[in-house]
Amino acid sequence: MDKKYGQYRFFLQPSQSPTYYNLCKFLKKEGWNYEERNHLANFNEQNFEFYLPAAECLEFKHLLSKLVDQYCPQIMPQTYCINDQNWPSILNHIEDAYYNIRKISFSQKAGDLTWILKPSLLNNGQNIKIFQNMHQVEQHYLNANRLGGEHVLQHYITNPHLLKGPRLGHKYSIRMFVILTNYAGAYLYPYGYFNIALNAYQATNFTDIRPHLTNEHLIGNEYNVVQIPTKQYDLFKPFYPKIKNILTPLINGLRKMYPCAFIPENKRTLSIFGFDFMVDSHSKVWLLEANHGPCFPTNDDHPLQKGFYYDFWQSVILDFIFPISCQKNEADIQYKFFERIDI
Repeated sequence: MDKKYGQYRFFLQPSQSPTYYNLCKFLKKEGWNYEERNHLANFNEQNFEFYLPAAECLEFKHLLSKLVDQYCPQIMPQTYCINDQNWPSILNHIEDAYYNIRKISFSQKAGDLTWILKPSLLNNGQNIKIFQNMHQVEQHYLNANRLGGEHVLQHYITNPHLLKGPRLGHKYSIRMFVILTNYAGAYLYPYGYFNIALNAYQATNFTDIRPHLTNEHLIGNEYNVVQIPTKQYDLFKPFYPKIKNILTPLINGLRKMYPCAFIPENKRTLSIFGFDFMVDSHSKVWLLEANHGPCFPTNDDHPLQKGFYYDFWQSVILDFIFPISCQKNEADIQYKFFERIDI
């Protein structure tokens, strides 16, 4: 970008979020002026006030599960909302469903019935549990020292597509970014990155959970994955249209559930989401979860800064921040870097 934005003023407090920090850094670098008064800025924190119930519907895992179940159940592994009150009925429902459909008992087919339990309001792999059968799930819920509250119980994909390491295959997930707006719909950035587990995958060994989770950090500041931009892998190319085919019905379902979120009123608003996907051994892509306002890196030496995030933030500014700041008519905005995914 040319440094020709000196007449534009922004107000974002960099200490409030990694999103604000990065935008402050890149906007200043491109010649934008920081305005100390929120109401006088061309772009300010109010522009990030996308309709909160809709944002939480994607962020909170139990709400996302309900959205998916209603509008596009095929995009996620079988998922149940489970909590301190309904867990006995949920486990009974699962047992009846599997017994009636498959005509087998859990003990006879435990390999097909691995489950992952995720707290609905936590991220970064916190308090995630993996169970190899329903008896283990039941024992967990009978334990008074467990974490309470809303969770999702999801069928665990035991046959992920693996990337070859020095000796064994490694599990990975794909992080992609979506911007939701109240004035122009939803847009997907066509590039993302792979989160590749540093520990080789072991299909039936859950003593060490690190090979099974692809979060950047699980134990303190210790890296659990290596992150590589999707541009560096040709295998990503056939996955991209599948990702779009997942996100389109999901966002359209969100639009049906919260129509007011996509109606501009006094101010144009947007929100940035990180969506995580997994590919199984049959090359089917699955949605795992979404994160509202992801924890973007703020240190300049992060391995993705130069190879991915520099272009990403430039694209966000050109396609969204600048048109909002100069009050461009929606019909005149040309999205050069993001692709619309809702209809």
